[in-house]
Amino acid sequence: MTGFDRSRSVDEATLRYLGRAFGRRDEVRQTSLFPSNKPERLVVTLDAEYYPEPVDGVSLEVRAYTNGDFHVSYHETRAGDRRQCRWDRHDQPHNTRDHFHPLPDADTTAAVDRSYATDLTRVVERTVLPWVDERVGALWESDGR
Repeated sequence: MTGFDRSRSVDEATLRYLGRAFGRRDEVRQTSLFPSNKPERLVVTLDAEYYPEPVDGVSLEVRAYTNGDFHVSYHETRAGDRRQCRWDRHDQPHNTRDHFHPLPDADTTAAVDRSYATDLTRVVERTVLPWVDERVGALWESDGR
């Protein structure tokens, strides 16, 4: 597999748990655990019906590792335009271990330091999902623009 980092192990148990949890949510259209084109990830497709036009696709991609590292990406498409942001926990030179890459393009230069819960399931529950809910509300308030 190309792009597979062998220095850290995928936390399959956490990704399986999150896949089941997302699968019970009304706004989730589909979950895909370890798809062939993204073997380290849980891909969660949200129901675009919850979003105003012109948003035509929304997904979350979750990567979790046994050393505590994670990446949770939010992807939003509208008429071919793609916006994204990302919650991260990993060592790197541009920010603290916990950090956030904001919309519209998750650019490294715009990343801000954050402090997340220790457990990834709590990060999803207390940080990511509330952010997604706020994003949906903001899009409806601005008519999707």
